[in-house]
Amino acid sequence: MRPDDKRPTTLREYLVGGTALAAAMLINLAAGKMADAAGEAAGTSPDLLLGWLPHRDTSVLFIYGFTFFLLWLSYAAVRYERRRIPRILWAYAVLVIVRSFFIILTPMHVPPGHAVVAGDPLFEVFGRFLTFKHDLFFSSHTALPFLAFLLFRGPWVRLSFLAISLVLGATVLVGRFHYSIDVFAAFFITYGLHKLELQKIQHVYELLTGIRRD
Repeated sequence: MRPDDKRPTTLREYLVGGTALAAAMLINLAAGKMADAAGEAAGTSPDLLLGWLPHRDTSVLFIYGFTFFLLWLSYAAVRYERRRIPRILWAYAVLVIVRSFFIILTPMHVPPGHAVVAGDPLFEVFGRFLTFKHDLFFSSHTALPFLAFLLFRGPWVRLSFLAISLVLGATVLVGRFHYSIDVFAAFFITYGLHKLELQKIQHVYELLTGIRRD
């Protein structure tokens, strides 16, 4: 058992983690709308890899594969990392906020021939508040599962998240939801941000929660 597993999680930690993620989602919503507005007027970009990849309608996997990831993430956090849930929420808040900044820096139009998700019941009720047509750089379908791979500690659980990240990364490419740079950069940015959070941004978490992070 790791030292962190012996200490009970405080309500203050849950409040900090939950509030941070809620604020991040609001920022993501505003940034997504800005990226959509700018992307509609922007041009598309050439992409060598997309020219070689097959082109298929992956809208079902785009929506329901990501839904499966969220459900599995929630279950795995409760089952295997219960005492670290606030820290996981905090880490995701940091990633979502950084991505929100990135998606509005260089607006681009979604690749030609992209699959359509509008009209799907689950997307209309839930998904349209999380992801947007032109929120391209970098891919959240790739980055969010990859962050779980970096955060979780059980070997097979980590590998499951890595597999989901790879599958969803392929999904957004084959379905033309993203350019290849959006997917490949997601791995590097997420890894670098994770390391930066552990070394620097964690001090903000410690200050807000009053708890030293191991």
